[in-house]
Amino acid sequence: MLIKVEALDTLFFRDGKPFTMGQETWADGVFPPYPSVLYGALRSAYFAEHIAELKKANQKDDPTAGLKIKGIFLEIENDPCFPLPLDCVEEKNNESDQVAFQLKLKENTMVSSVPTPYILDSDRNTQVENVQGGYLNDLDFRRYLNAAMNEFYYYKLSDYVVVEEKIGIARDRTTYTAERAKLYRITLRRLNNVSIIIDFDGLELPESGFLKLGGEGKAAAYESIKSLPSLSLELKSNRFKLYLATPAIFKNGWLPGWINPRTLEGMYGGLRLKLLSAAVGKHVNIGGFDIEKGRPKPMRRAVPEGSVYFFELLEGEPARVMDLMHYKCISEYNPEQGFGISFVGAVK
Repeated sequence: MLIKVEALDTLFFRDGKPFTMGQETWADGVFPPYPSVLYGALRSAYFAEHIAELKKANQKDDPTAGLKIKGIFLEIENDPCFPLPLDCVEEKNNESDQVAFQLKLKENTMVSSVPTPYILDSDRNTQVENVQGGYLNDLDFRRYLNAAMNEFYYYKLSDYVVVEEKIGIARDRTTYTAERAKLYRITLRRLNNVSIIIDFDGLELPESGFLKLGGEGKAAAYESIKSLPSLSLELKSNRFKLYLATPAIFKNGWLPGWINPRTLEGMYGGLRLKLLSAAVGKHVNIGGFDIEKGRPKPMRRAVPEGSVYFFELLEGEPARVMDLMHYKCISEYNPEQGFGISFVGAVK
């Protein structure tokens, strides 16, 4: 099922920093939300339609146990969009043009802590920097995957997501008066021409409806949509890139667990691969709150969305790479929730 989610109010999605009432006073928010938030919202929407089955939640006969999120995208001004790949940068201090260009693989001849045989470098005689909050529309993203262009115009998410701060204070549940030392401030997001598209299987929802999204139980409306633009690719080379559209949690931090840290080689689904290089952003902390147990979930570090890995196929067929890695969830933790949604791209 493919749905588009529209916010009806401001939204609040917590980051991974601790926020204990009376100890911390300021809770930051993030956008877009982590996949686990959307996964929980879909399950809640199902149980809202089937109240009698709520007692089965998290049990062996849980009717939502088969839910799998296959894709998560933003839609900006009616364009499906993807986080700007981290191997795309812009010229430093360039505030006028929202244009990013791709870095190129270059043999690693430096003496440094970088373990990969190749690094990413610019062929321009200018300083470059990463783009914060950049997004490519589906047409340019398709061109990126097919290595058909080197420069791309990007959307700046901050132009469409307005930050609003809310100040509040906790109340005593008995007297309904304000509690001492319980003043807090949270950061809300108001979306302008931005919606969230979720592609999922294993759960039946009505064609349209409402769901609670994020902190404070904010309301959102959803409706079923027919399809997304095709992002197909015919991989012809033994070198390819693997792009992450959502954060991925790996056993070895930034490095997938199936890759040997010393040789940078590994087996994945019968394919023998060698890591050539990577463009990986600063980790994000993924946590949450376990309502059933009444305590926070274990915090894990995740590779952020937009990260890119470059591989060489040593054994196997390129077509098999597409079957295993293109539009698949490759996270080693909670892939069913939509962590680690990956796309395969060509390398020139």
